[in-house]
Amino acid sequence: MVDPTPKFSQELKEKAADGDADAQYQLGDCYFFGLGVKRDMVEGVSWYRKAAEAGQMKAQFNLGGCFHEGMGIEPDLMAAIRWWRKSAGQDYAPAQISIGDCYIFGKGLAQDEQEGVRWFRKAAVQNYPAAQHRLGNCYYHGQGVRKDLAQAIQWYRKAAAQGYQASQRALRELGDEGTD
Repeated sequence: MVDPTPKFSQELKEKAADGDADAQYQLGDCYFFGLGVKRDMVEGVSWYRKAAEAGQMKAQFNLGGCFHEGMGIEPDLMAAIRWWRKSAGQDYAPAQISIGDCYIFGKGLAQDEQEGVRWFRKAAVQNYPAAQHRLGNCYYHGQGVRKDLAQAIQWYRKAAAQGYQASQRALRELGDEGTD
């Protein structure tokens, strides 16, 4: 099994310098989070950008997040959305919910709750619990879809079964412990 936490090494730095997009993304994580090297968010963003430009979907997502939060780079919501769209276009569920959030809340995009739900659903069917929870919320509140408590509970249960605490809380508040 591969360790998901990158470890800074000279070998990783050399692979990244040679253009390996996955190594560039991992090196970006090392610098951004200070994993085995002094934390340097600007340097982390620089490596994320290299990997993102090479099409690495996780780097595209992270670069979008950096632009969104203004971490290691000046905040730029439109740049965040552009990078999230590239990542979401590769079916990366975290990026899909970021785009969905932008539509639901009208952040950087015209508010369109139905389009937000469409993006949440794309991520939810990949069994991504944060998206399943958001989709449950949409059904619970009638946001972008017709209000449907049964559908809300169904999506909350899927996320709760994966340990997603917000969905577990929602089910408890609804008096549904996830049993049929």
